[in-house]
Amino acid sequence: MDRKRLVSGIVIVSLVLTAITFLPKNSLLILVGLITGVSCWEFLRFRFSHLLSATLTILFFLIIYFLGLEIFLPLIILFFFFSLVLGFFTLTFPHNKNLLQNSIFSLFSGGVVHLTFFYSIYFLLSSSEISDKMEFNERLILLLIISISALMDTVAYFSGRRFGVNKFLPNISPNKTFEGFVIALVITPVFLSALVYLSFESSFIRLFLLIFITSLYSVLGDAVASLFKRLAGVKDSSSLIPGHGGMFDRIDSHLFAFPIFIILFWILYL
Repeated sequence: MDRKRLVSGIVIVSLVLTAITFLPKNSLLILVGLITGVSCWEFLRFRFSHLLSATLTILFFLIIYFLGLEIFLPLIILFFFFSLVLGFFTLTFPHNKNLLQNSIFSLFSGGVVHLTFFYSIYFLLSSSEISDKMEFNERLILLLIISISALMDTVAYFSGRRFGVNKFLPNISPNKTFEGFVIALVITPVFLSALVYLSFESSFIRLFLLIFITSLYSVLGDAVASLFKRLAGVKDSSSLIPGHGGMFDRIDSHLFAFPIFIILFWILYL
């Protein structure tokens, strides 16, 4: 790992922890909205001009401002079924390349994924439903979901470099290994489930299922991001973050992890 990437990673982690710990709820939501907006703009630039991408991103903020949480339930249901479609397209690429390159499909994909991500955090911070059932603070839950994606990515990277032999999803991401994926999928749910269980005495089985499936979806988010970047012929969504690429590159796995966590919570805890 190069020095620039390491330094940037430490700065990002420090800023995220500071924001989640100290920012008032409304300020934190504004920050999340800005991060999501930048990521959405970067994604739309894969298919549209800078000006049109900016215009569509403004539309994204207008939807948030005028509709609020009223659209969250239908949106998250749509996300669940559409994520399965994106997963299928990821596995079968490049046989579906013509459909994936359709501008309307790209617009729909970026809009659904980014809006659902923002509204999942909005719901998490605005409702006590999850924190009451899981019996710990909503900001700790926010950190838990971020940790799932971050730990999956970190463990898969280092274990893949050490033990990786077989390629994982070589059609879209030839540098990832199957061994790294499996090791991360074992270590992440076990470690985080045990940590939360020992700290808050929640049900271990429900915690494990929640974190295990969220871990799978974080990998799906990363794979879908790689799919659209491959279609666009780019390695990174931008050069905004030294050593890490763009905002979309940084939150791609979180885009899928947050909504599925909310869905699984409703299934397992209500």
